[in-house]
Amino acid sequence: MVILSSPSGPLEGSVKAPPSKSITHRAIVLALLSTGKTTIGNALLSGDTLSTLEAAGLMGATFSRGKRLTVRSSLHQATDVINANNSGTTARLVSSIAALLPGHAVITGDSSLRRRPMEPIIRAVRQLGGKAFSTTGTGFLPAVFGGRMNRERAALPADISSQFASSLAISCPMKDNDTTIRLTGKLQSLAYLKLTLQMVSMFGCRSELDGNDIHCSGGGSYSGRQITIPGDYSSASFMLAAAAVTGGMVEVSGLDEALIQADSRMVDIISSFGASVRRRTGTVSVQSAELSSADVDCTESPDLFPVVCVLAARAKGRSVIRGSLNLRFKETDRVKTTCGMLRGLGVKFSVSGEQITVSGGTIRGGMVESHGDHRIAMAACVAGLASEKGCTVLEGESYAVSYPSFMDDIRSLGGKVRLT
Repeated sequence: MVILSSPSGPLEGSVKAPPSKSITHRAIVLALLSTGKTTIGNALLSGDTLSTLEAAGLMGATFSRGKRLTVRSSLHQATDVINANNSGTTARLVSSIAALLPGHAVITGDSSLRRRPMEPIIRAVRQLGGKAFSTTGTGFLPAVFGGRMNRERAALPADISSQFASSLAISCPMKDNDTTIRLTGKLQSLAYLKLTLQMVSMFGCRSELDGNDIHCSGGGSYSGRQITIPGDYSSASFMLAAAAVTGGMVEVSGLDEALIQADSRMVDIISSFGASVRRRTGTVSVQSAELSSADVDCTESPDLFPVVCVLAARAKGRSVIRGSLNLRFKETDRVKTTCGMLRGLGVKFSVSGEQITVSGGTIRGGMVESHGDHRIAMAACVAGLASEKGCTVLEGESYAVSYPSFMDDIRSLGGKVRLT
Protein backbone atom coordinates (compact mmCIF):
# COMPACT_ATOMS: atom_id res chain seq x y z
CA MET A 1 0.00 0.00 0.00
CA VAL A 2 1.18 3.48 -0.84
CA ILE A 3 0.18 6.99 0.22
CA LEU A 4 0.41 9.47 -2.64
CA SER A 5 0.74 13.11 -1.61
CA SER A 6 0.37 15.66 -4.37
CA PRO A 7 1.46 19.30 -4.00
CA SER A 8 -1.39 21.02 -2.20
CA GLY A 9 -2.41 24.54 -1.49
CA PRO A 10 -2.40 25.87 2.06
CA LEU A 11 -4.08 23.59 4.58
CA GLU A 12 -6.95 25.40 6.25
CA GLY A 13 -9.48 24.48 8.91
CA SER A 14 -9.95 22.74 12.24
CA VAL A 15 -9.48 19.18 13.43
CA LYS A 16 -9.76 17.46 16.79
CA ALA A 17 -6.61 15.78 18.08
CA PRO A 18 -6.88 12.01 18.38
CA PRO A 19 -6.55 10.61 21.92
CA SER A 20 -3.09 10.29 23.42
CA LYS A 21 -1.46 6.95 22.70
CA SER A 22 0.97 7.18 25.62
CA ILE A 23 -1.76 7.95 28.15
CA THR A 24 -4.10 5.28 26.77
CA HIS A 25 -1.38 2.62 27.14
CA ARG A 26 -0.78 3.58 30.77
CA ALA A 27 -4.46 3.83 31.62
CA ILE A 28 -5.10 0.29 30.34
CA VAL A 29 -2.13 -1.16 32.25
CA LEU A 30 -3.10 0.61 35.47
CA ALA A 31 -6.70 -0.58 35.05
CA LEU A 32 -5.34 -4.14 34.73
CA LEU A 33 -3.63 -3.73 38.11
CA SER A 34 -6.58 -2.05 39.83
CA THR A 35 -9.35 -3.35 42.03
CA GLY A 36 -12.81 -2.19 41.10
CA LYS A 37 -13.97 -0.64 37.85
CA THR A 38 -11.99 1.72 35.64
CA THR A 39 -13.72 3.72 32.91
CA ILE A 40 -11.57 5.26 30.21
CA GLY A 41 -13.18 7.99 28.15
CA ASN A 42 -11.84 8.95 24.72
CA ALA A 43 -9.47 5.95 24.62
CA LEU A 44 -7.33 5.60 21.51
CA LEU A 45 -8.04 2.29 19.82
CA SER A 46 -5.19 1.95 17.35
CA GLY A 47 -2.74 -0.79 16.43
CA ASP A 48 -0.43 -0.20 19.40
CA THR A 49 -3.06 0.30 22.10
CA LEU A 50 -5.05 -2.71 20.91
CA SER A 51 -1.90 -4.74 21.55
CA THR A 52 -1.95 -3.49 25.15
CA LEU A 53 -5.66 -4.31 25.44
CA GLU A 54 -5.01 -7.85 24.20
CA ALA A 55 -2.12 -8.30 26.63
CA ALA A 56 -4.24 -7.04 29.52
CA GLY A 57 -7.00 -9.44 28.51
CA LEU A 58 -4.59 -12.36 28.75
CA MET A 59 -3.66 -11.22 32.27
CA GLY A 60 -7.15 -10.99 33.70
CA ALA A 61 -8.76 -7.80 32.42
CA THR A 62 -12.23 -7.80 30.90
CA PHE A 63 -13.57 -4.96 28.77
CA SER A 64 -16.79 -3.50 27.53
CA ARG A 65 -16.78 -0.86 24.84
CA GLY A 66 -19.32 1.89 24.51
CA LYS A 67 -18.80 5.61 24.66
CA ARG A 68 -16.23 4.77 27.32
CA LEU A 69 -13.98 1.75 27.70
CA THR A 70 -14.89 -0.06 30.93
CA VAL A 71 -12.27 -2.30 32.51
CA ARG A 72 -12.55 -4.77 35.38
CA SER A 73 -9.67 -6.98 36.36
CA SER A 74 -8.72 -10.09 38.30
CA LEU A 75 -4.97 -10.08 37.77
CA HIS A 76 -3.23 -13.36 36.99
CA GLN A 77 -0.33 -14.61 34.94
CA ALA A 78 -0.82 -14.51 31.17
CA THR A 79 -2.82 -17.48 29.88
CA ASP A 80 -1.16 -17.45 26.46
CA VAL A 81 1.81 -15.93 24.64
CA ILE A 82 1.62 -12.12 24.69
CA ASN A 83 2.15 -10.80 21.17
CA ALA A 84 2.91 -7.09 21.44
CA ASN A 85 3.04 -6.87 17.62
CA ASN A 86 4.83 -3.57 16.84
CA SER A 87 4.29 -1.94 20.25
CA GLY A 88 7.41 -1.49 22.34
CA THR A 89 5.34 0.22 25.02
CA THR A 90 3.15 -2.87 25.39
CA ALA A 91 6.08 -5.28 25.66
CA ARG A 92 8.00 -3.17 28.13
CA LEU A 93 5.13 -2.15 30.42
CA VAL A 94 3.70 -5.65 30.85
CA SER A 95 7.07 -7.37 31.24
CA SER A 96 7.66 -6.40 34.86
CA ILE A 97 3.98 -6.94 35.70
CA ALA A 98 4.47 -10.59 34.72
CA ALA A 99 7.38 -10.65 37.19
CA LEU A 100 4.96 -9.85 40.05
CA LEU A 101 3.05 -13.09 39.52
CA PRO A 102 3.57 -16.83 39.97
CA GLY A 103 4.41 -18.71 36.81
CA HIS A 104 5.84 -17.27 33.60
CA ALA A 105 4.71 -15.22 30.61
CA VAL A 106 6.20 -15.31 27.14
CA ILE A 107 6.32 -11.96 25.34
CA THR A 108 7.06 -11.62 21.64
CA GLY A 109 6.35 -9.20 18.78
CA ASP A 110 6.73 -8.64 15.07
CA SER A 111 10.09 -8.63 13.28
CA SER A 112 10.65 -4.94 14.04
CA LEU A 113 9.90 -5.27 17.75
CA ARG A 114 12.13 -8.33 17.99
CA ARG A 115 15.04 -6.05 17.04
CA ARG A 116 14.39 -3.56 19.84
CA PRO A 117 16.27 -3.88 23.15
CA MET A 118 14.77 -5.66 26.17
CA GLU A 119 17.98 -6.45 28.04
CA PRO A 120 17.70 -3.50 30.50
CA ILE A 121 14.34 -4.68 31.88
CA ILE A 122 15.47 -8.33 31.85
CA ARG A 123 18.47 -7.48 34.03
CA ALA A 124 16.50 -5.22 36.36
CA VAL A 125 13.80 -7.85 36.95
CA ARG A 126 16.50 -10.39 37.80
CA GLN A 127 18.14 -7.98 40.25
CA LEU A 128 14.76 -7.58 41.94
CA GLY A 129 14.41 -11.34 42.35
CA GLY A 130 12.12 -12.09 39.44
CA LYS A 131 12.81 -14.45 36.56
CA ALA A 132 13.58 -13.07 33.12
CA PHE A 133 15.50 -14.17 30.06
CA SER A 134 15.60 -13.76 26.30
CA THR A 135 14.80 -17.09 24.65
CA THR A 136 17.57 -16.49 22.12
CA GLY A 137 20.06 -15.23 24.69
CA THR A 138 20.43 -11.98 22.76
CA GLY A 139 18.54 -9.56 25.00
CA PHE A 140 15.72 -9.27 22.46
CA LEU A 141 12.24 -10.73 22.21
CA PRO A 142 10.93 -13.37 22.54
CA ALA A 143 11.50 -13.18 26.29
CA VAL A 144 10.14 -14.88 29.38
CA PHE A 145 9.18 -13.02 32.56
CA GLY A 146 7.95 -14.51 35.82
CA GLY A 147 7.75 -13.95 39.53
CA ARG A 148 8.13 -13.02 41.99
CA MET A 149 10.12 -9.84 42.43
CA ASN A 150 10.94 -9.42 46.13
CA ARG A 151 14.28 -7.62 46.38
CA GLU A 152 14.69 -3.93 47.08
CA ARG A 153 17.26 -2.53 44.65
CA ALA A 154 18.13 -2.59 40.97
CA ALA A 155 20.15 -0.52 38.52
CA LEU A 156 18.60 0.40 35.19
CA PRO A 157 20.25 2.02 32.14
CA ALA A 158 18.19 5.11 31.31
CA ASP A 159 19.87 6.07 28.03
CA ILE A 160 17.98 3.68 25.74
CA SER A 161 14.33 4.22 26.63
CA SER A 162 12.32 5.61 29.54
CA GLN A 163 9.80 2.79 29.01
CA PHE A 164 11.86 0.42 31.14
CA ALA A 165 11.79 2.87 34.06
CA SER A 166 8.06 3.43 33.51
CA SER A 167 7.45 -0.31 33.65
CA LEU A 168 9.14 -0.69 37.04
CA ALA A 169 7.57 2.51 38.39
CA ILE A 170 4.15 0.96 37.68
CA SER A 171 4.80 -2.59 38.89
CA CYS A 172 7.06 -2.13 41.93
CA PRO A 173 4.48 -0.44 44.21
CA MET A 174 2.67 -3.79 44.17
CA LYS A 175 5.66 -5.62 45.64
CA ASP A 176 5.48 -6.32 49.37
CA ASN A 177 8.58 -4.21 50.05
CA ASP A 178 9.84 -0.80 48.99
CA THR A 179 11.99 -0.54 45.88
CA THR A 180 14.74 1.79 44.73
CA ILE A 181 15.67 1.86 41.06
CA ARG A 182 18.96 3.61 40.34
CA LEU A 183 18.92 5.14 36.84
CA THR A 184 22.32 5.10 35.14
CA GLY A 185 23.47 6.98 32.07
CA LYS A 186 21.83 10.02 30.52
CA LEU A 187 18.10 9.82 31.16
CA GLN A 188 16.11 9.93 27.92
CA SER A 189 12.53 11.19 27.52
CA LEU A 190 12.14 12.34 31.13
CA ALA A 191 8.66 13.74 30.48
CA TYR A 192 7.32 10.25 29.67
CA LEU A 193 8.60 8.95 32.99
CA LYS A 194 7.05 11.94 34.78
CA LEU A 195 3.73 11.13 33.06
CA THR A 196 3.97 7.57 34.39
CA LEU A 197 4.65 8.78 37.93
CA GLN A 198 1.72 11.19 37.68
CA MET A 199 -0.65 8.40 36.62
CA VAL A 200 0.66 5.96 39.26
CA SER A 201 -0.36 8.56 41.84
CA MET A 202 -3.77 9.08 40.18
CA PHE A 203 -4.53 5.36 40.58
CA GLY A 204 -3.48 5.33 44.24
CA CYS A 205 0.16 4.23 44.55
CA ARG A 206 3.48 5.99 45.09
CA SER A 207 6.53 6.07 42.83
CA GLU A 208 8.69 9.18 43.03
CA LEU A 209 11.78 10.41 41.22
CA ASP A 210 14.57 11.75 43.41
CA GLY A 211 17.61 12.68 41.36
CA ASN A 212 18.70 9.47 39.65
CA ASP A 213 16.57 7.21 41.86
CA ILE A 214 12.98 6.06 41.55
CA HIS A 215 11.55 5.22 44.97
CA CYS A 216 8.49 2.97 44.96
CA SER A 217 6.49 2.47 48.17
CA GLY A 218 5.68 -1.22 48.50
CA GLY A 219 2.48 -2.88 49.62
CA GLY A 220 0.39 -0.60 47.44
CA SER A 221 -2.95 -1.24 45.84
CA TYR A 222 -4.28 0.44 42.73
CA SER A 223 -7.93 1.45 42.64
CA GLY A 224 -10.09 1.76 39.56
CA ARG A 225 -11.20 5.25 38.60
CA GLN A 226 -12.60 7.34 35.80
CA ILE A 227 -10.16 8.92 33.40
CA THR A 228 -10.62 10.77 30.13
CA ILE A 229 -7.75 10.58 27.66
CA PRO A 230 -6.72 14.01 26.36
CA GLY A 231 -5.83 14.76 22.76
CA ASP A 232 -2.38 13.68 21.65
CA TYR A 233 0.23 16.37 21.07
CA SER A 234 2.37 13.79 19.24
CA SER A 235 -0.33 13.34 16.60
CA ALA A 236 -1.37 17.00 16.61
CA SER A 237 2.20 17.95 15.74
CA PHE A 238 1.71 16.66 12.19
CA MET A 239 -1.34 18.85 11.54
CA LEU A 240 0.30 21.90 13.11
CA ALA A 241 3.46 21.35 11.08
CA ALA A 242 1.38 20.88 7.93
CA ALA A 243 -0.10 24.34 8.42
CA ALA A 244 3.37 25.83 8.83
CA VAL A 245 4.96 24.20 5.77
CA THR A 246 2.03 24.66 3.35
CA GLY A 247 1.41 28.31 4.17
CA GLY A 248 -1.93 27.60 5.81
CA MET A 249 -3.78 28.00 9.09
CA VAL A 250 -4.87 24.99 11.14
CA GLU A 251 -6.53 24.79 14.54
CA VAL A 252 -6.29 21.60 16.62
CA SER A 253 -8.69 21.16 19.54
CA GLY A 254 -8.94 18.65 22.38
CA LEU A 255 -5.44 19.32 23.76
CA ASP A 256 -5.63 19.21 27.54
CA GLU A 257 -2.36 19.69 29.45
CA ALA A 258 -3.51 18.42 32.86
CA LEU A 259 -1.48 15.28 32.19
CA ILE A 260 2.15 15.67 31.15
CA GLN A 261 2.82 15.33 27.42
CA ALA A 262 6.40 15.62 26.21
CA ASP A 263 5.36 16.60 22.71
CA SER A 264 3.51 19.73 23.81
CA ARG A 265 6.93 21.27 23.10
CA MET A 266 5.92 21.25 19.44
CA VAL A 267 4.06 24.51 20.01
CA ASP A 268 7.28 26.30 20.97
CA ILE A 269 9.28 24.52 18.28
CA ILE A 270 6.97 25.67 15.49
CA SER A 271 7.13 29.20 16.87
CA SER A 272 10.95 29.05 16.81
CA PHE A 273 10.79 28.46 13.05
CA GLY A 274 8.81 31.69 12.66
CA ALA A 275 5.19 30.54 12.36
CA SER A 276 2.52 32.35 14.36
CA VAL A 277 1.15 30.16 17.17
CA ARG A 278 -1.87 30.84 19.32
CA ARG A 279 -2.68 28.75 22.38
CA ARG A 280 -6.03 28.82 24.13
CA THR A 281 -7.60 26.42 26.61
CA GLY A 282 -7.55 23.05 24.89
CA THR A 283 -6.78 24.50 21.47
CA VAL A 284 -3.65 25.36 19.48
CA SER A 285 -3.67 27.13 16.12
CA VAL A 286 -0.81 27.73 13.71
CA GLN A 287 -0.77 30.48 11.09
CA SER A 288 2.05 30.06 8.63
CA ALA A 289 4.62 32.75 7.94
CA GLU A 290 7.99 32.74 6.21
CA LEU A 291 9.93 30.01 7.98
CA SER A 292 13.54 30.52 8.98
CA SER A 293 16.14 28.16 10.43
CA ALA A 294 16.12 27.10 14.08
CA ASP A 295 18.17 25.12 16.58
CA VAL A 296 15.99 22.43 18.20
CA ASP A 297 16.79 19.87 20.90
CA CYS A 298 14.51 16.80 20.70
CA THR A 299 16.11 14.88 23.57
CA GLU A 300 12.99 15.11 25.74
CA SER A 301 10.56 14.67 22.84
CA PRO A 302 12.21 12.23 20.40
CA ASP A 303 8.97 11.35 18.62
CA LEU A 304 8.98 14.85 17.14
CA PHE A 305 12.34 14.37 15.41
CA PRO A 306 11.07 13.35 11.93
CA VAL A 307 8.43 16.08 11.62
CA VAL A 308 10.80 18.73 13.03
CA CYS A 309 13.19 17.75 10.23
CA VAL A 310 10.33 18.44 7.77
CA LEU A 311 9.90 21.92 9.27
CA ALA A 312 13.65 22.43 8.88
CA ALA A 313 13.49 21.29 5.26
CA ARG A 314 10.94 24.02 4.49
CA ALA A 315 12.67 26.76 6.51
CA LYS A 316 15.27 28.97 4.84
CA GLY A 317 18.80 28.48 6.09
CA ARG A 318 20.58 25.76 8.02
CA SER A 319 18.71 24.26 10.96
CA VAL A 320 20.23 22.02 13.60
CA ILE A 321 18.13 19.30 15.24
CA ARG A 322 19.75 17.66 18.26
CA GLY A 323 18.98 14.75 20.57
CA SER A 324 18.94 11.65 18.39
CA LEU A 325 20.68 9.29 20.84
CA ASN A 326 17.81 6.88 21.53
CA LEU A 327 16.14 7.25 18.13
CA ARG A 328 18.11 4.25 16.87
CA PHE A 329 16.00 2.00 19.14
CA LYS A 330 12.51 3.01 17.97
CA GLU A 331 10.24 1.17 15.49
CA THR A 332 13.09 1.77 13.07
CA ASP A 333 16.50 3.37 13.45
CA ARG A 334 14.83 6.78 13.17
CA VAL A 335 18.07 8.59 12.52
CA LYS A 336 18.63 6.38 9.49
CA THR A 337 15.03 6.41 8.28
CA THR A 338 14.67 10.18 8.78
CA CYS A 339 17.83 10.69 6.71
CA GLY A 340 16.36 8.36 4.08
CA MET A 341 13.17 10.44 4.08
CA LEU A 342 15.08 13.69 3.55
CA ARG A 343 17.21 12.13 0.82
CA GLY A 344 14.13 10.82 -0.97
CA LEU A 345 12.57 14.29 -0.83
CA GLY A 346 15.66 15.96 -2.32
CA VAL A 347 16.61 17.80 0.88
CA LYS A 348 20.27 18.44 1.68
CA PHE A 349 21.47 17.49 5.16
CA SER A 350 24.45 16.24 7.15
CA VAL A 351 24.72 14.13 10.30
CA SER A 352 27.30 14.55 13.06
CA GLY A 353 27.02 12.60 16.29
CA GLU A 354 23.62 13.21 17.89
CA GLN A 355 22.57 16.03 15.57
CA ILE A 356 21.41 16.56 12.03
CA THR A 357 21.89 19.79 10.07
CA VAL A 358 19.26 20.47 7.41
CA SER A 359 19.71 22.96 4.57
CA GLY A 360 16.15 24.05 3.98
CA GLY A 361 13.97 26.26 1.83
CA THR A 362 12.49 23.96 -0.79
CA ILE A 363 11.25 20.37 -0.69
CA ARG A 364 11.57 18.86 -4.15
CA GLY A 365 9.52 15.72 -3.49
CA GLY A 366 9.99 12.14 -4.62
CA MET A 367 9.68 8.68 -3.07
CA VAL A 368 10.11 7.78 0.60
CA GLU A 369 10.38 4.32 2.15
CA SER A 370 8.79 4.53 5.60
CA HIS A 371 9.87 1.00 6.55
CA GLY A 372 6.50 0.66 8.27
CA ASP A 373 7.32 3.39 10.81
CA HIS A 374 4.17 5.43 11.44
CA ARG A 375 6.00 8.65 12.35
CA ILE A 376 8.21 8.52 9.27
CA ALA A 377 5.15 7.87 7.10
CA MET A 378 3.21 10.83 8.51
CA ALA A 379 6.20 13.18 8.42
CA ALA A 380 6.85 12.27 4.78
CA CYS A 381 3.20 12.87 3.93
CA VAL A 382 3.35 16.33 5.52
CA ALA A 383 6.50 17.06 3.51
CA GLY A 384 4.81 15.84 0.34
CA LEU A 385 1.99 18.34 0.82
CA ALA A 386 4.56 21.15 0.74
CA SER A 387 6.75 19.70 -2.01
CA GLU A 388 7.19 20.81 -5.60
CA LYS A 389 6.52 17.43 -7.22
CA GLY A 390 4.54 15.51 -4.64
CA CYS A 391 5.62 12.46 -2.71
CA THR A 392 4.97 8.73 -2.76
CA VAL A 393 5.27 7.13 0.67
CA LEU A 394 5.79 3.38 0.69
CA GLU A 395 4.10 1.48 3.55
CA GLY A 396 2.39 4.75 4.33
CA GLU A 397 -0.65 3.01 5.77
CA SER A 398 1.37 2.47 8.96
CA TYR A 399 -0.06 5.77 10.22
CA ALA A 400 -2.92 3.68 11.68
CA VAL A 401 -0.61 2.49 14.47
CA SER A 402 -1.07 5.80 16.30
CA TYR A 403 -3.38 8.07 14.28
CA PRO A 404 -6.16 6.11 12.51
CA SER A 405 -7.91 9.27 11.26
CA PHE A 406 -4.74 10.85 9.84
CA MET A 407 -5.79 10.58 6.17
CA ASP A 408 -9.31 11.84 6.84
CA ASP A 409 -8.01 14.82 8.80
CA ILE A 410 -5.54 15.77 6.05
CA ARG A 411 -8.33 15.63 3.48
CA SER A 412 -10.68 17.67 5.66
CA LEU A 413 -8.07 20.45 5.67
CA GLY A 414 -7.81 20.42 1.89
CA GLY A 415 -4.78 18.18 1.46
CA LYS A 416 -4.52 16.16 -1.73
CA VAL A 417 -3.69 12.71 -0.48
CA ARG A 418 -4.89 9.22 -1.35
CA LEU A 419 -4.25 5.66 -0.29
CA THR A 420 -3.80 2.95 -2.93
